[in-house]
Amino acid sequence: MATNGPPVLLISIYYNIGLPLIALTVIVFFMIITYRRSIRKAVEYYTANLPNSPHQLNALINSLNDIIFEFNEDKVCLNAWFNEFTDRVINPKELVGKKLEDILGHERALKFNTALDYVISTRKSTAVEYLSDHGTGNWLIAKLTPVLDRSGNYMHRISASVTDISEQKRYADALKENETLLLEAQAIAKIGNWWYDNKTKHTYWSASLVAILEINGVPEGVSEFDYYLSLTHPDDRDNYRDFLMNLTVSGEKQYEHRIITPNGNLKYIKIVKGDITFDEHGNMLRIFGILQDITQARLSEKAIKKGRTELIEAQTIAKIGNWNWDTSSRKLAWSDEITHIFEVEPLLFAQPGIMRFLLKFVHTNDKFILRHLFKGATNNANYTCVFRIVTPNGTIKYISVIVSTLLKNEDGSICEIIGTLQDVTDRKQVEIDYKRTENKYKLVLEAIKLAAVSLDNKGNITFCNPHLANILGYTPKEILGMNWMDQFIPPKLNEMVNNWFVSNTIPTQYINPVVCRNGEERIISWQNTISYDENGLLKETTAIGEDITDQQKATRELISAKEIAERSSRFKSDFLSIMSHEIRTPMNAVIGTTNLLLSEDPKPEQLDYLNILKFSGENLLDIINDILDYNKIEAGKLELNHLKFNIHHLAQKIKQSFQSKAIEKKLTIDLLIDEVIPEYITGDQTRLSQILNNLISNAVKFTHKGIISIHLQAEKADRKQITIKFTVADTGIGISPENLGIIFDPFTQEPIINNSNTGGTGLGLAITKRLVNLHKSDISVISEPGKGTSFTFTISFMLPQNELNAPTDTNNSPMLNLYGMNVLVVDDNKMNLLIASRFLKKWQANVEEAINGQIAVDMVNNKAYDLIIMDLQMPVMDGFEATRIIKSSNANIPIIALTADAMPETYAKALAAGMSDYLTKPFVPATFFEKVSQYYKQVI
Repeated sequence: MATNGPPVLLISIYYNIGLPLIALTVIVFFMIITYRRSIRKAVEYYTANLPNSPHQLNALINSLNDIIFEFNEDKVCLNAWFNEFTDRVINPKELVGKKLEDILGHERALKFNTALDYVISTRKSTAVEYLSDHGTGNWLIAKLTPVLDRSGNYMHRISASVTDISEQKRYADALKENETLLLEAQAIAKIGNWWYDNKTKHTYWSASLVAILEINGVPEGVSEFDYYLSLTHPDDRDNYRDFLMNLTVSGEKQYEHRIITPNGNLKYIKIVKGDITFDEHGNMLRIFGILQDITQARLSEKAIKKGRTELIEAQTIAKIGNWNWDTSSRKLAWSDEITHIFEVEPLLFAQPGIMRFLLKFVHTNDKFILRHLFKGATNNANYTCVFRIVTPNGTIKYISVIVSTLLKNEDGSICEIIGTLQDVTDRKQVEIDYKRTENKYKLVLEAIKLAAVSLDNKGNITFCNPHLANILGYTPKEILGMNWMDQFIPPKLNEMVNNWFVSNTIPTQYINPVVCRNGEERIISWQNTISYDENGLLKETTAIGEDITDQQKATRELISAKEIAERSSRFKSDFLSIMSHEIRTPMNAVIGTTNLLLSEDPKPEQLDYLNILKFSGENLLDIINDILDYNKIEAGKLELNHLKFNIHHLAQKIKQSFQSKAIEKKLTIDLLIDEVIPEYITGDQTRLSQILNNLISNAVKFTHKGIISIHLQAEKADRKQITIKFTVADTGIGISPENLGIIFDPFTQEPIINNSNTGGTGLGLAITKRLVNLHKSDISVISEPGKGTSFTFTISFMLPQNELNAPTDTNNSPMLNLYGMNVLVVDDNKMNLLIASRFLKKWQANVEEAINGQIAVDMVNNKAYDLIIMDLQMPVMDGFEATRIIKSSNANIPIIALTADAMPETYAKALAAGMSDYLTKPFVPATFFEKVSQYYKQVI
């Protein structure tokens, strides 16, 4: 260690590493403040005399834990100061007169040379934090500082102080780990923290709090306060606002309220106010707090409260109370129902010496049973005993006590016993009466066709009726004296049944197989009656059983049949789906082509043929739809959609749809709507239309002269709902009385009208009846052959509460074209592509085509489309997969499924894949336009 350096250098060392003694430093510091000149002279004197005291300097250096190096601007180490008594991997003296790379190598010395270059060039201090280069695992920090003289002049020297910071590192790592654990704890406890800065008016929310609110952030331009208030449940909003506005003055520390997250989830929230900091004038600077999601706790409390109420009600009805016994304190706690059973005030049960108190009520002959209960209860759970009590009113009651649960300490000892107590007086009285008529009872058992057996406390048979003996293959005399467990219980169950007898815990009801003489096993369902001796121990058990072997076999067969039926049902659905797809695809070509030809001004002689072709196609489509609708109804998959619609417009549109056919047959259609019926109601417009269309279609079909009347009459109405009576009457051919009972049966038509002129599947009225039934109503019919028929049904509709959002009629929309709309049509059937594209082009849309999903995905990646019309079943890539891929990168592109599959499960699957709408083939052009136009943005 060098000690003969220049005085100036030693002064630098003195000021940088604090070599002077602490007392001298305090004196010097004081003298600097009060006597600047005197301290300057003292420093000069001390500096001049410092080299003359090397032993003191060595002692001071040896008290340090740091290593101090001095480098010149050539990065050569000039001096090294360190504690010579500390063991080190390498001696710092080895570096003196050398460069760092001479000792450490170029790569390990690079970080230090870089820091030296920085200090030399900038004359500013820097530091390097690093893991020991000598494999000790210690973390070190090297602080490099330019050496200055007393006047602040750079001495072209650099000092490097190396300090072991391993302990600080460990503290920092531990702190980081604790922070991670805290965040995990917050997530588990569903807690987030917040603070409000009164100066900036900004509220800070932690990440865990944001997660609780199920948000990604606060919308731009909205304060955190207003945004959170918007999430607060409307019923809690005012109180919550008052709590927040009075945070600084109110003594209330916390507030519970509800919020509705953007995802629609209702949550119970507890906000807790924490510390508040104030400035010197008493104005609030910041307020801190936490927010906790307590939804689960509150819901659990409600469930527990409800369950407890139901339990208390059930206990009251069944005369059952619960109790628990603390074995350490020997204290017994009871539910209120037990006080009712004993007919005493609850306060009497709270007094000390409850055991002695209870013994006062126990019948004199049964007191040993109670003592045995508290001795034997600690040995096994499910312990049961019955004893008598005498209430203060002199009433004798039979009490059944059951030990249900044993709670144990860590050492296995029992700390608490939980059980029930029930007033079984009525049941016991029956047992007493039964014992009085035991002989008659045994005679009955001899004659009944149920198995009956009595066993003593060892399991030996004391009684067996002929029916059971016959099942087992013995005579009653042969069976008497046999051990039930050894002779008739299968080996795998023998131990369990034996334990019942040993522990006095025979269940009152159970099912088990018995082994017959020929080795066959029969399954018996048993009901047990158990008798105890005067000590409360098992005396006898009598069981009555039913041989359910054949029943279980039948149950298994029934389950098998059910599985077969379910497979058949799935097969039927799959078959209908396939047939629907296969029939609808060519039907789309036929009807679509017909509609295209009709829209292009055909010649008069062609118009009749096209109308016939259109009528036939639509008639065939109606047959297909009837079959599918009936299948949906039978499968229970048809549900009503309750939406707001205009009942007056619907009735007018239905009438208009049949007007041309009526005029053709020279018929009159009258529509009468009760003025009391409001315009807008809430219900399933589609299914109501289907009901009326079926009835009016039949009326037009089977009426050759006269009128068809449609009458909507209000039966009863209030502010919330209205009941409307619908009547569809005609002057047609009528229905014979013997056929009125079968017209609503599927695939049935009256023989007189089942001819080629009318056609149909015979499903129309069957579907109509089931649709009316779905509305929780029924349909009636009155008819007279040759005079006409009248169908009547009533449906109740809810009235919409907000009349401002009236639905719009797309048929009356001023938008007559799709000019400039870019549409991609995807279908592997060329005719389907042709028909869809032709209609879209007629409406001035820009149409491009793809024959499978893969091509569509590639086209979407290269060009932006306003709408995609997607078939579902295609080669290479189907419409479902193509939709998922497209939506993953272009979530805003609307995709309409255009498919020949009309099954409801396919509709649900399409929506799940990300499709926006669904249209079945063949389509009606007006419906097709209505679906597409919803996504049209008019080009300006």
